[in-house]
Amino acid sequence: MRRLCLIGTLLLCVLSLRGQTAREAVIDSLTQNVVNHLLPAGNQLLTPLPYYDCIRYEKASLRFPAGRAAQDRFNEKLDSLLLFGSRPVSLWHVGGSHVQADFFSHRMRTNFTRMQPDVMSTRGLLFPYDMAKTNWNHNYHLSYTGTWQAQRNIERAATASMGAAGIAAVLSDTLATLTLVLNVGQTPTWTMDRLRVLGYASSEEVTLYAVVGSDSVAGLRGDTVWAAVDDASRSRVLELPANTDSVTVTFRVPQGETFTLTGLIPESDEAGIRYFSSGINGAAVPSWLRCADLPRDLQLIRPDIVFFAIGVNDAAVPYGKFDAEAFKSGYRRLMQTVRAVSPDCAFVFITNNDTYRRESRRVKRANRNGELVQQAILELARESGGAVWDVFAFMGGLDSSPRWRDAGLMSADLIHFTRTGYELLGNMLYNALIDDYLSH
Repeated sequence: MRRLCLIGTLLLCVLSLRGQTAREAVIDSLTQNVVNHLLPAGNQLLTPLPYYDCIRYEKASLRFPAGRAAQDRFNEKLDSLLLFGSRPVSLWHVGGSHVQADFFSHRMRTNFTRMQPDVMSTRGLLFPYDMAKTNWNHNYHLSYTGTWQAQRNIERAATASMGAAGIAAVLSDTLATLTLVLNVGQTPTWTMDRLRVLGYASSEEVTLYAVVGSDSVAGLRGDTVWAAVDDASRSRVLELPANTDSVTVTFRVPQGETFTLTGLIPESDEAGIRYFSSGINGAAVPSWLRCADLPRDLQLIRPDIVFFAIGVNDAAVPYGKFDAEAFKSGYRRLMQTVRAVSPDCAFVFITNNDTYRRESRRVKRANRNGELVQQAILELARESGGAVWDVFAFMGGLDSSPRWRDAGLMSADLIHFTRTGYELLGNMLYNALIDDYLSH
């Protein structure tokens, strides 16, 4: 308690100096040093950034077009977690291929969980993307047996009801398994007290179970843990007898029945950071509005802050065809869905990056719709009290992608980033959030 009082006293002294413009850089550094010195050993709040000529770093901070009350509430929740460990803090990052790749979002997740020791909690929302034969970041391992038919929210003819993952897979085999391993030699390391299997069955005769405590070397057969049905969340919950980082789930599906998998959440009761990411290649705002079970899944996430990163695919149309009003209307519906679950949730709108669009077989040009999305995002933030993280601006505006490609930060398609670029974005957004936290 004495340490906490000292932290508060020194921070008040430091922050009382803010507003003296000539000293801002010194004060920001002093604030960071005070926090890093007094919080538990090993804590470093900000992440060092490399310098690139193509980045306008002065434009990489959060902007608040119409006030910051919601962001201040988020900062208070983060403060409560870091200083007192009193409650978990949930973050939800939703978008298209930038998020599905998970290099960007996982770097954010990793940075948050390294803020100080023992701040890790639920790993987030997972899915076996191999079922859809699509890409994912292999920072966890998911293998399966059985025949699964995958559908995604970008498919207008999809019949499966989807949730926060934006993807589903239908199993009709009578017996199948799914093995999850949370840790694949990377840090931080994750564990779970239970596994929540999101989805739904065609009848009550479909059952799920796991065998735990088995050891082939010692000859132990293990105990069978049957999944309990949670009607409120339309999920199955496996209560694990010991903290673990891996489990195999067996699905027993009688002939003629089906089970539809829509996600996995390895859960922990520890109060800490819960970073959920939802990304589907090609997803636009209407794609997420098709997810009928999104409101239900958000009850499990209960986000304190949402990073909206949807817009690149909405803008992938000829110039003059982008409908800004329809784009904003769709975003408003998404915000309403979130607020129905988390009324005081903070929003951070991430603008489109500069992209190129093919106009003919031989011609690609910078997509001017990026400027229209940027303006629409600013208007949404202004009317909702959200923050804007303006990637389009700090990239350098229209036609800045080639410079990022030449620096090794963007791929040759001038739409997606390289792994280095995505991880840099993760560090930059994290720093923007933490700099705002330290400043307010």
